Amino acid sequence: MSGERLLQRPIYGGVFGEDGCYALASVPCVSRGLFATKYMVVKPHAGVVISVSEDKVQALALARLRLTSANDKHLMQPGSSTQGELWPDEPVLTHTQAPAQYVSRRRRSIFEGSGGHCHYCATPLNLFGPWHVEHQLPRALGGGDDTLNLVAACVRCNLSKSDSTAIEFVTRKVAG
Repeated sequence: MSGERLLQRPIYGGVFGEDGCYALASVPCVSRGLFATKYMVVKPHAGVVISVSEDKVQALALARLRLTSANDKHLMQPGSSTQGELWPDEPVLTHTQAPAQYVSRRRRSIFEGSGGHCHYCATPLNLFGPWHVEHQLPRALGGGDDTLNLVAACVRCNLSKSDSTAIEFVTRKVAG
């Protein structure tokens, strides 16, 4: 998740105009210790942030209010044909620091117990990548969530194992 990018799409209509010069942007962040998303209305080509909020509707409403207010102020000044400065320019964020990736103690323990490899095919796994916590004896057959029954497995092996036991799966794999 390093190098998160600012995702944006143009906004059309109302105070935003019909040329798509404003955009609704979103960027992942951490707020109050939880993963969240910040929404911003930006003018990308000018590098200006119009509003910021953790709520999309609120970000749009605040931007409408500020743009309407700036336009009303502009209309009261006869002879002026350019929009005045809304407030000091703030640069558009192009990326944020990625939040530290969290892995539960139990998942990390299962990963380390399997030596960082798939229990069935020995494919190297990435702790932060896609892999499954696998029940050697499936829950459907009475297997529990105790540490001795849990191993790390690559997605392919876990999905093809389905609800068979580890011994049945390995036997089928060797025979096939």
